[in-house]
Amino acid sequence: MKTSIVGIGQTEFSKNSGRSELKLALEAILAALEDAGLEVNDIDGLVRYTWDHTTEAAIMNALGLPKLNYYGETEFGGVNCCGAVAQASAAIQAGLASCIVFYRTLNARSGVRYGRGERILSEEDGQLVNRQPEPPGDVYSAPFGLLVPGQHHALYAQAYKGHYGLTDEQFTDMLGSVAVTQRGYANNNPRALLRDRKLSMEEYRAGRVITEPLRIYDYCLETDGALALVIVSQERARAMSAKAVDVLAAGQYVHPGSVPMYLYADKTYSLVPEEAGEQLFGRAGLSPSDIDVAMLYDATSMMVPLALEDFGFIGRGEAHDFMTSGGNGPNGKLPVNTHGGLLSEGYFHGLNTIAEGVRQLRGESPNQVDAETAFVTLRGASSMVLGRA
Repeated sequence: MKTSIVGIGQTEFSKNSGRSELKLALEAILAALEDAGLEVNDIDGLVRYTWDHTTEAAIMNALGLPKLNYYGETEFGGVNCCGAVAQASAAIQAGLASCIVFYRTLNARSGVRYGRGERILSEEDGQLVNRQPEPPGDVYSAPFGLLVPGQHHALYAQAYKGHYGLTDEQFTDMLGSVAVTQRGYANNNPRALLRDRKLSMEEYRAGRVITEPLRIYDYCLETDGALALVIVSQERARAMSAKAVDVLAAGQYVHPGSVPMYLYADKTYSLVPEEAGEQLFGRAGLSPSDIDVAMLYDATSMMVPLALEDFGFIGRGEAHDFMTSGGNGPNGKLPVNTHGGLLSEGYFHGLNTIAEGVRQLRGESPNQVDAETAFVTLRGASSMVLGRA
């Protein structure tokens, strides 16, 4: 890739924004442009999720953009966040646009809540009605009570626990180390929803089980807000005064284990084939040992150990020892989700996961580590390697 991220714009995260999703999007986009030192008319491209309710036309009209040379959409949600950056980068490299904004806006706490079962299945006139066209597997699983991502992730957790023979206590300690460590990061992050709420291991263990074996602290936070990134060519970034972060590699990797939600894969204790990481790091000219900080999609805490093993940061089955020894902490071998993650900063379909990687490499994280490179993965369906410009 020959592109750079030069601007970040973020509204506050909240449980009730009090604004429309369009207004939130505009606030984030304007803040990202200001951060980059650019003007509204510099935008000639937009990328978004197909799941975003705020269309490119709405943004264009509200900002008064004279034209767009490129607009693109990427499927799913948070799991394809890095794929949207890859799409924007490809468009820039192809000469289709020169300044692309990737935005995400949602009232996912005060509005439509992604964790609610009735979003998938409801009852009308005594009949069960499936409301989720994606993924098709829900048609078969929802009538039996398997409705939302958190329940799917509990199955992955059970599979991992059984495959590696972890006791209840060992498994609790492993996931607790994820949740407690990330809450510690969030307590030092002014943007985090849970910045004022500490979490001890004792409190984690006492948390009620939502879907066996996942506790309440293993789940992400449905959040209102908006976030935007500005992406330009590396050549243009070098000529700007903005703090740029280079996209060293970004891409998508779709297979039965990466597309939400996979219930019928051969193994559910791993989400990504080894070749996915090999391809990504090969494009970046790096290896997992070259990465200084990692941002991992954590819709539940179970996603963190799976990603670390799937991308070769630790060996298979080593997550318990890595987590419980503090390997993911600020002084650990690989600090993970230094913003608090989706568990404690806020669930924002992965875009805040990318933003924290950028902040780390710009030296602007509230939990700053010495980092030249950052790895971001959104459950394996899309991943990215970032480097300090």
